[in-house]
Amino acid sequence: MVESSDGQAKAQQAGFAGVTRRTLERLALPGDDRELVVAEVTYPPGGVAPLHRHPVGGVVFIVEGVAESAYGDEAPRQYRAGETLQDRPGVPHTLFRNCDPDRPLRFLTIYALEPGRAYTMEP
Repeated sequence: MVESSDGQAKAQQAGFAGVTRRTLERLALPGDDRELVVAEVTYPPGGVAPLHRHPVGGVVFIVEGVAESAYGDEAPRQYRAGETLQDRPGVPHTLFRNCDPDRPLRFLTIYALEPGRAYTMEP
């Protein structure tokens, strides 16, 4: 996913059409070279993310829908609206999907990262 300067998704992550990402907030962290980012992400009905990893930890808050997630060789777990999960740094994110075949999944992702550095990377 590539964002334009206004935070709207311009291009989709390879092999995963229909995902949108909108940056809601970017705050410089005083005394730090990182910034706090709050992004709203929407997965299409039945959407499944390709294998990926995150360079830093983050918090995911499910706004609507049901997500299923797993890292490494752990068993998948479902998360519903109002629940949170943690993105784990450096560990392969082996599963992240929208469990609903008819409705989108919407969530907020919150993390601190150096400006210009990608939060989602290939394995």
